[in-house]
Amino acid sequence: MKRYLWRISAIVILITGTIALAGVRETKHNFTSATYSPNAYFTGARQVCVFCHTAHNGDQATGALWNHETNPPLYTTYSSNTIDMTISQPHEGSLVCLSCHDGTLAVNSLNNVPGPGGAGTYGDPGGAALDGSGKLTASSSAFIGTDLSNDHPVGITYDASKDPGAFQPKTGVSTSYPDKLLDDGIYVECNSCHNPHDNTYSNFLIESNANSDLCMRCHIK
Repeated sequence: MKRYLWRISAIVILITGTIALAGVRETKHNFTSATYSPNAYFTGARQVCVFCHTAHNGDQATGALWNHETNPPLYTTYSSNTIDMTISQPHEGSLVCLSCHDGTLAVNSLNNVPGPGGAGTYGDPGGAALDGSGKLTASSSAFIGTDLSNDHPVGITYDASKDPGAFQPKTGVSTSYPDKLLDDGIYVECNSCHNPHDNTYSNFLIESNANSDLCMRCHIK
């Protein structure tokens, strides 16, 4: 029975990984390709997934076999007199994105490069969005920086009761909105609205935002 379950688990992992690879390969997150990522690619790099994931020695604190160097959560956060929900430093669902997009770490700075080398950099930077060390430059549209005060807030502990009439209340059901959008079922983070593996809806949105439908999953207007 254990052997059977192990085989089923391996098949599920293989299928899931294949789907994710198929999705990301033809997006700007394929940093091996000057065709799909003309402004941020690395010559000599051949493994698409390795910029974020590793099968061995991943960052267990971050999860998802995370392979990219990350910063501690030390950002200037969003603030407003019109929102009463608690806004703190970003959590995992944003920190993994910011590890490249805040521009302080090289996109190719990995915990575990391919082969026996351990931590290091993978490939040589190319494209106008990267500087010579592989970091995103401030001129890139992908650059967010460490000042998050002018972006959609992240690090929010979602509690519609703090702003009644302005936000959809949680249902307590993880497959229903807005709960299904929340990181760890609690927080509004980058991954609440973005899926780095799939650019079907542009800007890596998790679903269509036509007529602001995605916004209305949380907001009441």
